[in-house]
Amino acid sequence: MRRDTLIPGMQPPSLNIADAPERVVLNRPFWALRSYGEGPRQRPAVLVAAPLSGHFGWIMRDVVLGLLQRHRVYLLEWKDASEVPRNEGRFGLESNIAAIIEATRLLGPEIALLGVSQAPAAILAAAAILAAAGDAARPRAMVLMGGYIDPRRTPTAIGRIAAMLPPGWFSRVMARPVPSGRPGEGRLVYPGRAQRLALDRYLARHLATGGELAAKATDDDGLDPVAFPFLDLYSTLMDVPAEFAEDNLRAVFHDARLASGRLTWRGETVDPGAIEDIALMTVEGGRDDSSGSGQTEAAHGLCPRLPTRRRHHWTEPEACHFRLFHGRLWRQSILPQVADFVAGALKPRRRRRCE
Repeated sequence: MRRDTLIPGMQPPSLNIADAPERVVLNRPFWALRSYGEGPRQRPAVLVAAPLSGHFGWIMRDVVLGLLQRHRVYLLEWKDASEVPRNEGRFGLESNIAAIIEATRLLGPEIALLGVSQAPAAILAAAAILAAAGDAARPRAMVLMGGYIDPRRTPTAIGRIAAMLPPGWFSRVMARPVPSGRPGEGRLVYPGRAQRLALDRYLARHLATGGELAAKATDDDGLDPVAFPFLDLYSTLMDVPAEFAEDNLRAVFHDARLASGRLTWRGETVDPGAIEDIALMTVEGGRDDSSGSGQTEAAHGLCPRLPTRRRHHWTEPEACHFRLFHGRLWRQSILPQVADFVAGALKPRRRRRCE
């Protein structure tokens, strides 16, 4: 079901996971927190933050299904900005980070955070803010996959193009007001139809060069390619708040603010160096042409006070960007690494014996 076949206001299908009933834990104007398959409390809990990239949360279906084998899973997903009334205000990068903090405080502290693509930078920032505040609800672990922590490392074509776009480009060139008749009438958004043009070019390049999207078009290796074909997950898009698109462009691709120590949140500098006890795992794809080699691993260098025993990095040599979280490589090679790391990080603490 492609985005341009959706009736305005209609959301794409839910994750529809058998034997894992979905429950809305928290509902906010721009996002929702859902739980899946709430099992025994002793099972480690993972909060998956979907990327705010224009894709709906259902692109994380393989991730949720894979994690459910050993974990309780929560999904923080973003809503179509065209469905959010204008009087609900702005939703920029600070709001994105605030949502992760709110969800973490609700579920924490015995949880791990996991995110891919656009989400890792916001997750690392949220963890740093909670750590600096000494917040008791800070997570025990985080898993950052294919993220743009420092896009200056091994720049990709996507990163170079984004860095060349002039400040204000989204606001002046790409932003469009939501038309009348939609709940978000008048709100400025980066429309799904505009995003489609960029994604179609990316897809065309892969089809011409035999890249990962070409392989997924001919051999969809998702868990349910009939009901949830990958190309539908990839091309079903929503409208993104224009202010978030602009904030993300500047903070991540223009200035690398998190990596350079210049990211601020509510007037305070975000310092990942405050992280001392939040275990960190980074995952990269050896053939990722979106997030280049070292861009996610850079998170380790930003957390110098974190002990070596609480760190882990995994590079999957044959993985491109989407194979990190969708398909056989995710399920057979990356998921076992992630599950073992989370289980170890969230292992119940031993109680000291009284002397």
